[in-house]
Amino acid sequence: MTNYQSPNKHKFIFFSFSLFSSLIIGFWLLVIEVSAQSAISLSITPPLTEIIIQPGKEVRQTYILQNGGGDTTLLPKMVYFTTSDDFGNVNLTEEAAPDWVKYSKDPINLKFEGQKTFSVSFNPPEDTPETDHYFTLVFESQTPVDLLSITSTFYKSVIGSNILVTISKDGNPKKSAEIVKFEAPKIIDSMFGKINYKVIIKNNGNYYWKPVGKINIQNSDSIKIAPLNILSGNNREISCLKNEELKSCEFDDFFLFGKITSTLEFSLDEDPKIYKQSATTIALPFGLIILLLILLTLVRIRGIFIFRVWGRKK
Repeated sequence: MTNYQSPNKHKFIFFSFSLFSSLIIGFWLLVIEVSAQSAISLSITPPLTEIIIQPGKEVRQTYILQNGGGDTTLLPKMVYFTTSDDFGNVNLTEEAAPDWVKYSKDPINLKFEGQKTFSVSFNPPEDTPETDHYFTLVFESQTPVDLLSITSTFYKSVIGSNILVTISKDGNPKKSAEIVKFEAPKIIDSMFGKINYKVIIKNNGNYYWKPVGKINIQNSDSIKIAPLNILSGNNREISCLKNEELKSCEFDDFFLFGKITSTLEFSLDEDPKIYKQSATTIALPFGLIILLLILLTLVRIRGIFIFRVWGRKK
């Protein structure tokens, strides 16, 4: 005996399932919308500050905080940072800024699409040693969001601005550099016509600076190196500039041949001293030679084949 189910029952089951699915989808869409409205989106201006100050003097810097997300409360703090590699990345430390760095430690309430200013004062005493201090001004937010009274999620956001402070009595700190590495390939294939350079520069002094210079290629153009900050006592691998964009340092030409001498030369900011180092590359047409050998081999094989066929016909 076959069980019979009426069409109306099928329609009711389908309608119930559709209604349940619509409610689930609608619920998650609402949750996503609430999450998006409650998420935190912070920005700070300027993202980097560079200050040269005399001991006993005062410099004030104002920052602008912008919130593009939900209401939040920010907790400010100022800590030292250190470099983490040769590429300009940094690590924050737990060491707080000295007492001569003044700012409010009170929580900051920032509404949705709100904006507030934040001031920091730098006033090193007259007996402060002449050296650099590297800080990060950090704002941290942790905002609970209640999604339809079912669950609570904490959206945590941290934003910071790096501050490079140079303490100098005459405003002209002494700077020193060392070329740790300037390398080019010893031998390249002329057909590819590309020389890749590796540039690593060290700051031997107590003050940060930017290298200003280029790589000169013998009987050809030059490549401008990027003026990236190198902090005291640290190495940094330097990129180059192409159309004002950071690129790897490479010389690309249609066909290179023979001995090619490349010279790195740069100064430190406005310092007149020039640092130089050269590297030599030999470009030989390996690819062209191999291509000719292949062609000669093919011609020879074809000649032998034709000779044998012609001999058989005779």
